[in-house]
Amino acid sequence: MNLDEKVVFETLYSKYKKIALSKKEMSRETGQSISTLDRLRKNGLGCSYIKQGNGDIFYPLIELAKYYCSQVIKTL
Repeated sequence: MNLDEKVVFETLYSKYKKIALSKKEMSRETGQSISTLDRLRKNGLGCSYIKQGNGDIFYPLIELAKYYCSQVIKTL
């Protein structure tokens, strides 16, 4: 994990006090609807996730931090 990802992770962790977000929390955090998150997952896009045995989907904060940092366009 690089420094940017660490800062984002720590910010998210201090906000949620847990290491993974539900679909509803992820929707609120990213501003994307749950159906958009579902479509992205179906198409193999978006943030990495964990699917539990009962079908529940969770987004690890570390993966969200990596996703956020990979979406930033850096200019010189």
